[in-house]
Amino acid sequence: MVSKKPLSSRELIEVRKKSVFRFLGTQLIFAFFVTGVIWISFDSASAYSFLLGTLSSLLPSLYFAVRVFGNNGVRSAQYIVKSFYRGEAGKLVMTTVILSLTFALVKPLIIGAFFIGFVLAILSHWLTPAFIRH
Repeated sequence: MVSKKPLSSRELIEVRKKSVFRFLGTQLIFAFFVTGVIWISFDSASAYSFLLGTLSSLLPSLYFAVRVFGNNGVRSAQYIVKSFYRGEAGKLVMTTVILSLTFALVKPLIIGAFFIGFVLAILSHWLTPAFIRH
């Protein structure tokens, strides 16, 4: 028989932490899979451009997740809010730096494939709650 007892704060944080990191891992696996399909179907430049676009979104998201969920245990609401703000600020800075470095250093870069990967990674964050039920 399954208990209907509500989760404690610690248990709730662990459940959220696991689901966030599982989601990011799934995105990473999917990105490599699609990159392989693009490599076989088109060419290597399109494939690595797509992968770089995807990673330009996923790496900052991973930083955010570590920043917010990295500490174990229950924390004060004020500390959690600070973690969210710092994580989001770091995520924006990382995204800007990664995009700038990619455009400056990667030649040739297939812009269309790059932005398709970038936009798909961002859209997956928005659309996942519509498809996944807890």
